[in-house]
Amino acid sequence: MSVTIAFGILAVILNAIGYVPYIRGILTGAVRPQRVTWGIWTILTTVASVNQIINGGGWSTLFFGSTTILVMIVFALSLTRRGIGGASAFDRAVLASSLILTVFWVSARDTHLSTYIAVAIDGVGALPTIVKAFRRPHTELYLQWVLAAVAGACSFAAVTRPATVLYVYPA
Repeated sequence: MSVTIAFGILAVILNAIGYVPYIRGILTGAVRPQRVTWGIWTILTTVASVNQIINGGGWSTLFFGSTTILVMIVFALSLTRRGIGGASAFDRAVLASSLILTVFWVSARDTHLSTYIAVAIDGVGALPTIVKAFRRPHTELYLQWVLAAVAGACSFAAVTRPATVLYVYPA
């Protein structure tokens, strides 16, 4: 087995290990996902997966594919009573900012530029969850975030064709 295959598979395993207790926490009410953040991330991870495939990301696409599925599940659960946020002025401002960036993203017509814009949208989209985690730390499961970061690092090593565009989003 090549190193890139091994790191691609390891990224998926670590990602799943982090998300399983996170999703279980949502179902038990211990974790309260922020709707705006997870909605934005659902769109972004889908596009990042496609960009990875188009740009020849190799085995790193396993990480992005698994993340897309898991993020979609969390977003769907956030739309139930288990989710939090979406109505405050701050949430609406983040959503509006993300939508403005999305217009640039869609009009870019270039997977490299769209990846850089997606990183900017990702950062803006994370703000509601960061604020929520600061104000209500008991509503997050930090193991998921740590394992997602480690899995993202593993996806670096799973890239089969070195290209900046393939490293930007997981960074």
